[in-house]
Amino acid sequence: MARKVAVKCVLAVLGALVLFPSASQAQSSIAGVVKDSTGAFMPGVTVEAASPALIEKLRTVVTDERGAYLIVDLRPGTYTVTFTLQGFTTFKREALELPSNFTATVNADLRVGALEETVTVSGASPVVDVQSTAKTQVLNHDLLDSIPTGRTAQTAAALAPGVIMGTPDVAGSNGQNQNASIAHGMAGEQATVLLDGIQLNGMCGNGATQSYSNTQNYEEIVIQNSGAGADVSAGGVRQYLVPRKGGNDFHGSGAMVYASGNWQADPLSADLVARGLKKGNAFESTYDFEAGMGGKLLKDKLWWFAASRKQGNNEAIADSFYKDGTQAVNEQYIKNISLRLTWQIDRRNQLSAYHDRVFKYLSNVVSAGYDPATAGMVTLPSPLYEQTQLKWTSTFSSKLLIEAGFNQYQAYRTNTYNEGVAQPYGSPGWFAGATRRDLSTGVVTTANPITLSIQDPTRRYLVGSVSYVTGSHNMKFGVQNNWGYEWFATYKNADLEQNYQNGVPTSVYVFNSPTYLNNRLDAFVGIYAQDSWTYNRLTLNYGVRWEYFKASVPSEVATKGRFTVADRSFGPETFPVWKDWTPRFGMVYNVFGDAKTAVKFSVNKYMVQLTDNLTNAYNPIRLQSATLAWTDVNRDDIAQGSLGCTYLTPGCEINMAQLPNNFGAVASGCSVQSMTNPCGTSVLDPNRKRGYSIHYGVGLQHELFPRVSVAFNYFHTDLYDLPMTYNAAQSTSDYTPVQVVSPKDGSVITIYNVSNAARTRVLNVLTNAPNGEKSNNALEFAFNARLPGRAALFGGVSRDRTRQIACDDPTNPNNLLYCDQTSSSVPWLTNIKLAGSVPLPFGISVGASFQSYRYILSGTGGTATPTTVPGGTSWLITPSTRYAANCLGPCTPGALVDPGLTVAQFAVPLVPPGTETSDRIQQLDFNVGKWFNVGKGARIQPELTLFNALNSLAAYNFRSLSFGTSSYSQPSTILPPRILRLGLQVKW
Repeated sequence: MARKVAVKCVLAVLGALVLFPSASQAQSSIAGVVKDSTGAFMPGVTVEAASPALIEKLRTVVTDERGAYLIVDLRPGTYTVTFTLQGFTTFKREALELPSNFTATVNADLRVGALEETVTVSGASPVVDVQSTAKTQVLNHDLLDSIPTGRTAQTAAALAPGVIMGTPDVAGSNGQNQNASIAHGMAGEQATVLLDGIQLNGMCGNGATQSYSNTQNYEEIVIQNSGAGADVSAGGVRQYLVPRKGGNDFHGSGAMVYASGNWQADPLSADLVARGLKKGNAFESTYDFEAGMGGKLLKDKLWWFAASRKQGNNEAIADSFYKDGTQAVNEQYIKNISLRLTWQIDRRNQLSAYHDRVFKYLSNVVSAGYDPATAGMVTLPSPLYEQTQLKWTSTFSSKLLIEAGFNQYQAYRTNTYNEGVAQPYGSPGWFAGATRRDLSTGVVTTANPITLSIQDPTRRYLVGSVSYVTGSHNMKFGVQNNWGYEWFATYKNADLEQNYQNGVPTSVYVFNSPTYLNNRLDAFVGIYAQDSWTYNRLTLNYGVRWEYFKASVPSEVATKGRFTVADRSFGPETFPVWKDWTPRFGMVYNVFGDAKTAVKFSVNKYMVQLTDNLTNAYNPIRLQSATLAWTDVNRDDIAQGSLGCTYLTPGCEINMAQLPNNFGAVASGCSVQSMTNPCGTSVLDPNRKRGYSIHYGVGLQHELFPRVSVAFNYFHTDLYDLPMTYNAAQSTSDYTPVQVVSPKDGSVITIYNVSNAARTRVLNVLTNAPNGEKSNNALEFAFNARLPGRAALFGGVSRDRTRQIACDDPTNPNNLLYCDQTSSSVPWLTNIKLAGSVPLPFGISVGASFQSYRYILSGTGGTATPTTVPGGTSWLITPSTRYAANCLGPCTPGALVDPGLTVAQFAVPLVPPGTETSDRIQQLDFNVGKWFNVGKGARIQPELTLFNALNSLAAYNFRSLSFGTSSYSQPSTILPPRILRLGLQVKW
């Protein structure tokens, strides 16, 4: 029903386009003021912008009563702007280079004379945008070809100052995996990807998933990390993909690159060896074969562009070895084939269609310490992975622009165990085939923990908008809706995982598998209105957005598992429906009126971007786990036990008394929003509010020299209505304080033991933290130089820090330790970026990039993250853990650490979370090539690229942060070593 309502809203807006004014896009504008020789404003002047980039060749507007004009929806390219008025000489501005998402200021002074007389001027194109508060980095196709990268759209954002990627990429080392962009404390799931102005985020991970697209498809890639208008929902990084559309002439480009593992440095150093690494991750080989070409089917009427790619990376995995000592290799590839058609129906109307089919394969996904023969995961070639787009644009008049579009993104995939690992349910091999994990050494054998799983997500977008443009106003009114669904299935050997400490069995993670669940995004509607109003030197950007969000779980059924009492059925149930207003405001002042210096200020509210995280977290048939004690009584290395058995009696090695009371249960008629009849162990507060953030920005942008600009910015972000989960079935009276002496520094840490009576009482309620706080501060300096001869250089330095206060848990005092990060030494993260390309004499081209940054470490697994989240060094104790003979501080050597511990294991935090960082990554990449003309407009460039030229072997992931174990701070992923790549580019 909600989807029908949302579709009707879209159709209603499209039907009323003549009354109201786009989907957010990276198209550009040309604006300015026309005066006569006395300085008086000139209304009625015809202004034409012409470029080969436009299939319709030119756009025309007329100046208003103040002599102002604004031409919008222009593609990036080189333009000629012509000003004409009867009785005055014609004025032409030639060779105007217009990048994406930029408003170029072109003013004109007309003098009295014959219309046939023409004054033609050219010069450096503007580099300061005096109408937008957005902080933008544009990478055109030439830059994407000339700067050494992994040639992926996802990692293009790594070059932008102030932006950090979730994972470093060297020569495409992570091109076959998701890699989100992060800035100003906004996680990857708050990033927005737009293809030709229409959003293209996936369904999974709250929209964090992005398509694996071929960069040959794009004219430009634009990255923004601030100042989004009302036509965008989320406040994270925005990536605009501006497509290539073909043309009247047949043009194209292609690239072939290859690197062998024999061309790389040793992935090991004395420092890494001292820290426990035996062999670092490196390349067996990496390659990319891609091409894109386009032309006309009908001149000035129907253009086409097609592209294809196969990109692969055979990665040797750090410290993962077969029994014969051979290092594990994960063979992985992405293949694409795509086609875009652009039809200029008539002078005013254009229709485009696009389809991209993707194939993804990963042969053996393992990490350091994993047995590649048994503990690998295989991602099978994608059964249905594609993106489809339709878009209609109508230049109804010189003042009215109408747009409507549709996107669909599907990413079906299947993950499975290594061959022969999956066993028939309930068979002896199934019980014996559980994942085995040593929490001290980090070794994993027998089966991959991720399990055999099927994921079938689909997300669709339908948008419509109108822009009404005058000389001083650019008004936009529009509606956007997206909806989707996903189906998940999981299967685990033994329905559990076995844990050890230095080879001694200690605990198991039991699961409610098998699971078969569905989640739906019924409607995510955004209706917005915004205006950019220029008056003299001041431009005000203001707007408002209203959002409607509805998600649900349909009817679903899952069969009984080893640790669930019966078959389970649930649904349908609708989750809380949210309706929210988000205002946006920005101000730009053209300080001297010459479009060379701009002061900018913005304050904007953004709602948390959502798709499936809420339904995934509270769908009662989702995959769930519990930690129980395990003693291998009969020493057969198989955890034995069933529901209701008595611990340490024959056949019962698992302490079932520690299992939460309603684990995996789905009672008839239960509701995930009911405290009285909950489904299992979790409840969603029906009054929970959707989180949001308010972003403040102030900055100065200045043209230092012609074609060279610098910018200084300060950003502050506050997050509100933060989520909080607490156990409503317990209270603080259920906990008893215990003093534990840190083995790290001898300090005394207070932890709390839950009583035996309360241990299995679990009802986790997700609500809003009444006093929760989270904020980010960022300082950024950036420069951008578009130099003569097609040379380009850009970069900058940024420093930012995110801190959180999460001290609201009313029941479990363990969650209050280090809960206030403002009292901890959370570090500022410094991020340095520099990139560019320079054409040299004799057709030689040189490109380079440099990145310097580090990550915050989080979690006991030592995972790197650019933002501050709970986690850090801890001490994993069990009821039998004793102090060492040489323990520090007020401890008793050989005594039990916590004699009253009632749970299977407890991680004692030893340092405040968010205070530990990875090694500093210092990545320098450069290439050199020479262009050769091969006739008929074709050119080829052989090239050599050296990645990680400094051979920085920075460790950024670790086996664990579990103090006192052999895996503590042991590197598990390093920056891949220096490697030489051969390449050949062709353009025609």
